Amino acid sequence: MNFTLKQLLYFDAALRNGSIARAAAEMNISQSSITAAVDQIEQTVGAELFRRIPAKGIVATQLGQEVGQYIAAFLEQSRLFQSDLMSLSGNPTGTLRLGCFEPTAPYVLPPLLRRISDGYPEIRIDVMEGDMAQMSDVLQTGAVDAALTYRQEVLPEHNFVPLFEAPPWALVPENSHLADRKELRLSDLKDVPMVALDVPRTRGYFLNLFKSIGIKPTVVHSTKSGAVLRGLVAAQFGHAILNICSPIDRDPRQGYLAMPIVDKTEVPLFGIAYAPQLEKSAVVQTVIATASKLANEGGFNHLQIGAK
Repeated sequence: MNFTLKQLLYFDAALRNGSIARAAAEMNISQSSITAAVDQIEQTVGAELFRRIPAKGIVATQLGQEVGQYIAAFLEQSRLFQSDLMSLSGNPTGTLRLGCFEPTAPYVLPPLLRRISDGYPEIRIDVMEGDMAQMSDVLQTGAVDAALTYRQEVLPEHNFVPLFEAPPWALVPENSHLADRKELRLSDLKDVPMVALDVPRTRGYFLNLFKSIGIKPTVVHSTKSGAVLRGLVAAQFGHAILNICSPIDRDPRQGYLAMPIVDKTEVPLFGIAYAPQLEKSAVVQTVIATASKLANEGGFNHLQIGAK
């Protein structure tokens, strides 16, 4: 082989950054080392892989993009190989890139990361947050090793380990005419304005709950933030539907009340998804086993509306 692993890393940094200078800064080396790596790989391939544009950086040719994809895949396998190799002599060691559906991250990640940190201090978790569509995409591209997300958005080719059920529930203002109820039906909300969580594939799920019983809710506000959504409900703009119920949602001092919805609806499964090629990765399987054990011990029960 006419190039080294470091040179592959330098080439990958140049491709991702579109700049020799930015790649050098990221890798904390000289610009000449990045340039030498790119030149070496171009000589090996026998073709131009980057076009140098004065004052603008570098742009990969079509062949350069293809070579970059091969290099990125190789580097990913190298990372997992190194992690598994270090794990042979003892506790699992290495880095796991973990995606998480953003609205659930403040509630799902802390107990899981605490359990991993306490039990496996040699495992480092790099977290990437996003909506469900993004979680599906980053799993598909290999940008993350595993993702905490809902089952319905996981592609068939990925493995999925369920952690808990997340039935829908309602938030209503504390002064609502429904405030004396212990539970609600979707039909109880047909004349109440709605504040919608507006992230890809999530808003559609909530609206389809009403559509299934022939109701079209009146959406008065939309937000991508769970915190803003809760604030709008507390400010009496309307009700909201969610699936994750945090302990703070049960505190009436927040200005809203959390109530279970008793309609028979599809109950989403929340869990951890990963690519089948990582089935034998020590770090991936340790994190999955830790998450499953935490779930079996009731570590996520407080996020379900029916839990005490």
